[in-house]
This record gives sequence, C-alpha cells and structure tokens, in this order.
Amino acid sequence: MRLNGASLALAACLILLGTGSAIADDEGGDSNAALKGKFRFSLTKTCTDTASGAPVHIYFSGVTTYHGNGQASLKERGTIFLPGFGLQVYDTFEETADLTYEVKPNGRFTQEGIFMATDGSYTLTGAKVVGQIDAQGSVLILSAAIPPVEETLVFTGGGSSSRYCGASGTAARIR
Repeated sequence: MRLNGASLALAACLILLGTGSAIADDEGGDSNAALKGKFRFSLTKTCTDTASGAPVHIYFSGVTTYHGNGQASLKERGTIFLPGFGLQVYDTFEETADLTYEVKPNGRFTQEGIFMATDGSYTLTGAKVVGQIDAQGSVLILSAAIPPVEETLVFTGGGSSSRYCGASGTAARIR
C-alpha cells in the first residue's frame, strides 16, 4: 500500500493529537475532585534557618481533609528538635492550616497554605508540599517542593524567622 501526501498528513495529525493529550495530562487540567476525603499523614522535615544556618528537625502527624475543590483543612501535632552544642533541645506543638491544592490529571499535586499554632503563638507561611496520588486514590506520597521555597515563621509576641526545608512523608485515606 502506498501512502500519498494527504494520508501522511492525516497520520501525522493523529500522532500529534495523541502526543498533545499526553502532554496535557502531565501539565494541566482541573482534577481537584480526584483528591477528596480524610487522610492521616506522617511527615518529616529538616530545615535550615536562613539567618543562622542552624538545622531544625520536625516530625509531624495529623489529618488533612481534602474537600475535592482545591481547598483542604489540616490538624497536626509535631515535635521540633534543635540540635547543637551537644544538647538535643525539643518542643512539641499543635497547629491547624487552611490549604489550597491543585491536582494534575496524572495524579501529581501541590498544596500550600497558612499554618497557625493552636495556642496562637505563631503563624507559618510559604510551606509548600508536592505529592502523588496512587492509582486507587487512597495513598499519598509527600515531599518538599524542588527547588525549595522559603518558609516564614512569625511569632505573635514579635520576631520572625525564615527557613528552607526538605520533607518526606506519606498519607493514607481514613474515610
């Protein structure tokens, strides 16, 4: 069988149409409904303070409720470790967050928001997490954004701190 110019052009268009759809799946679309429900999570962050260069290790566990529309709420508890000078200084905290998220058709997502201490002692802005939803929509793989974004911690009594963090964690659907 011999193909003429019109047949080759039609074949090329069909191939490009399929390629364009694959690229669109990776880069765009509104698929926020794919992430809905309550997820229990565990997350570890290691941060570096921008002013002092001091390391901070933070361990979180909590629940995020994704509403299926790009909005979510989070409640978590954590422990923060400030290593140095031969001592391990630590403290525990509780916080809530109002989050926004965006899911791509391939299951990748980003989330960010404003975190507030339940005792009102601080507010954290700039925290961003990227993730992947498994094929069944029941497990989330979480990590820090690459390149890292600057987080800003503002204390209610005055003062602030900025940091860059790496993070790794998972979440599992509980409802």
